[in-house]
Amino acid sequence: MSVHSVERLFAYNKWAWNRVFPSLEAVPEEEYFAERPFFWESLHGLAAHGYGAERAWLQRIGGESPSQLPAASEFASFAELRDAWESLWSEWQEYVGSLTASKLDDTLVFRGTEGEEFELRMDDVLRHVFNHATEHRSQMTPVLAQLGHPTEPLDYGRFARTSK
Repeated sequence: MSVHSVERLFAYNKWAWNRVFPSLEAVPEEEYFAERPFFWESLHGLAAHGYGAERAWLQRIGGESPSQLPAASEFASFAELRDAWESLWSEWQEYVGSLTASKLDDTLVFRGTEGEEFELRMDDVLRHVFNHATEHRSQMTPVLAQLGHPTEPLDYGRFARTSK
């Protein structure tokens, strides 16, 4: 993967989340926090997990190995979560802006949340981060549509046509 590809995937990730956020904001609070049959229990839990994963990977890239992701309960509302995400994206932008082709070949050694040690090429780490976000957006968008708050189309092709 090239540095340009990482820059595009980062831009796409922000673009896609920013098309989901209005739907999450429009959902009544009781529906947003309602328990659902997801891995992360609610739309709030799923969104908090998405944020937490992006934060944890940036921490790992920076040399830390968090032992857990932030709990959904750390955010009292979607507005708080969104503010945290905007701040995190600024940090991601700084990192992405510092990338070089040789850094993509580096190996990241880190501990997972269970304490086990892993090694991944940075190229694979970055592919995972952006693919992981796509997975979770695709889990929440059908629920948002069922609740009467569909998102705009999120596919990469749409992004590529509208973003130069």
